[in-house]
Amino acid sequence: MSQLSHAAPTEDRSDIPPTPPVELLRVLAVLAEPPSPEYARVAEAAGLGPAPTASEHGDVFLFQLYPYASVHVGAEGMMGGEARDRLAGFWRALGRTPPAEPDHLSALLALYASLWEEERPEAAHSAIMEQSRAALLDEHIAPWLPHYLARVQELAPGFYSGWAELLSRILAAEADRSGPADRLPLHLREAPGLPDPRRDGGDAFLAGLLAMVRSGVMITRADLASIAATLDLGLRAGERRYALASLLSQEPVGVLRAFAAEARRQGAMHELRTDRWGAGSEFLAARARTTAELLEQLAAEGFDPCEDPPSKSAARVGS
Repeated sequence: MSQLSHAAPTEDRSDIPPTPPVELLRVLAVLAEPPSPEYARVAEAAGLGPAPTASEHGDVFLFQLYPYASVHVGAEGMMGGEARDRLAGFWRALGRTPPAEPDHLSALLALYASLWEEERPEAAHSAIMEQSRAALLDEHIAPWLPHYLARVQELAPGFYSGWAELLSRILAAEADRSGPADRLPLHLREAPGLPDPRRDGGDAFLAGLLAMVRSGVMITRADLASIAATLDLGLRAGERRYALASLLSQEPVGVLRAFAAEARRQGAMHELRTDRWGAGSEFLAARARTTAELLEQLAAEGFDPCEDPPSKSAARVGS
């Protein structure tokens, strides 16, 4: 993976088609899955050039940015949980049997394409399909995918950057067609805020920081590597949480300040999308600002988030 460019991708409003290119949407859904023998043909159909290798796919989707809605809209910041159950319920509400991974990016794009393909001229049926597409877009795609695709463009040069840019344009056209949402999706309405380690402890703080719906920030291993390199720290291999805890144990103040800057950067990215995506982007921008402010306070106090707050330490001594 390349180092972060920290240049937020822009959303092109030109050449927006009057209706979405459904076949292209299905092609882009396939290209989010692991490479297969027909990948080269599919990639050529999308005009994205030579197909990526399995290693390149894994670098993006298995190592940096998991293509599951539940990771990015769930309070746990992990696959599954209530966020996946909620998405499975949406599939059932549409009269469909949910797949094994109803929150996977490929499944969501294929579902969205099917809602266009099944539209018929009858006004009543057309209205139902339009409402279903709007609900899928506003509730289950908009809260995470625009930011996810922007981060793919930052982190993945070549094929997947082009893939993300093309998909971003299709989604932007759909958002412009329906207008910005003025109501928060349920995923965001029910999301708890970021715990304060001075009150709630380091474990809760680290878990919340890595859950975008709580912090407003989509943290990748590349972000951790960039901060480690900037501060000349050792980066621990393994899960993001352990790597982040290791960085904080080495240089808490510097790492907190670095993450505060990243939170403000990503908050600005959310703000740029508010005209198009509405309340959800405003919510994430506000969360990112709150995260930055908390991190800056902790850094100013020289507080180590990996240490227990005094109340918890005292309780353990007295037990």
